[in-house]
Amino acid sequence: MRLISLSVENLRILESVQASTDADLVVFTGLNGSGKTSLLEAIHLLGTGRSFRSHTIADVLRRQTRTLLVRGQVRGNQDRESTVGVEKTHRGATRFRINNEEIRTTSALAHHLPMVVVTPDSQRILTDGADIRRKLLDWLMFHVEPDYNQLHQRFRRALRQRNSALRQSPAGNHQIWNDELGVTGQAMHEIRIRHIPDALQVLAGVLADLLEIPIRIEYQPGWNTDEELASVLANSWQQDCQRGYTSQGPQRADLVFWSAGSKARQVLSRGESKLLTVAILIGLSRLLARTIGRTPLLLVDELASELDHENRARFFNALKATGAQVFVTTVSEELVSAAGWGRVLFYQAVQGKLQEVLK
Repeated sequence: MRLISLSVENLRILESVQASTDADLVVFTGLNGSGKTSLLEAIHLLGTGRSFRSHTIADVLRRQTRTLLVRGQVRGNQDRESTVGVEKTHRGATRFRINNEEIRTTSALAHHLPMVVVTPDSQRILTDGADIRRKLLDWLMFHVEPDYNQLHQRFRRALRQRNSALRQSPAGNHQIWNDELGVTGQAMHEIRIRHIPDALQVLAGVLADLLEIPIRIEYQPGWNTDEELASVLANSWQQDCQRGYTSQGPQRADLVFWSAGSKARQVLSRGESKLLTVAILIGLSRLLARTIGRTPLLLVDELASELDHENRARFFNALKATGAQVFVTTVSEELVSAAGWGRVLFYQAVQGKLQEVLK
């Protein structure tokens, strides 16, 4: 996949920006507050319908404006080109278009223009609770299994219903929710374990390229899978009533990263933790490309400035090896290792304006 042009109107500091992005590596430079990260945010909107920085439209919409609009020209397999557009209003309304045809779901955007974003906040993959790692798993399963999204929605509805019954009517008939949660949760788990071995193998390869420290990755499914989930849920009803929530199932799954017998976040240095986070996301990008036959875009915000020279070189080599189109923001172009790439474009952002830097 390649984004070959970008047009942005009224997104944060960006009033009206147009740029050709037909390159293997596109670098946005500029001081803090210049609008360079907002450009990545605009690209992210094209593939997900949302910002990676805020859930509130007021934070994203340019001041004293009522509508933001992002358009992009995309080149896919066999050089087929398409136009993607996302419009958001100050009242929270959102419209998506692909080739001037209105679509209703963000999942259609995600299938049309897959992408992976790496930000300084991505380190939360290691430091935060399991929820963020489950979301990564679900994101991957959504792309590689056509039925996973609908299955996941069914599971979440049943989970809400069971949790509500646990709190409000623990003595009532709960078998219907145990059955539905058991069927959908078991199916989700089976999809996950079908793809996780390949995922871990790919991740191990990227980790070896970026880190000299051995890392072991363990998938914890969320219950003892020697027993069917429906049976586990039925047997744990009374205990779950006391807790007030469903304590076992795929909603409790986790990916745990180990180093030297301890959880990685407890023993790795700050720089090593950053590289581990990058390796996880690059590995998911490689796996997705191999599975769906389309290489997702890679959006990288300000990470290069937090790495030393040697680790920056490893980092950019790993990005290049994915074969993805990569968008990077940085305060200085000197922090970008551009050697060995195909076509490279440099842009400088200044107070919401964008100017190409000729090399």
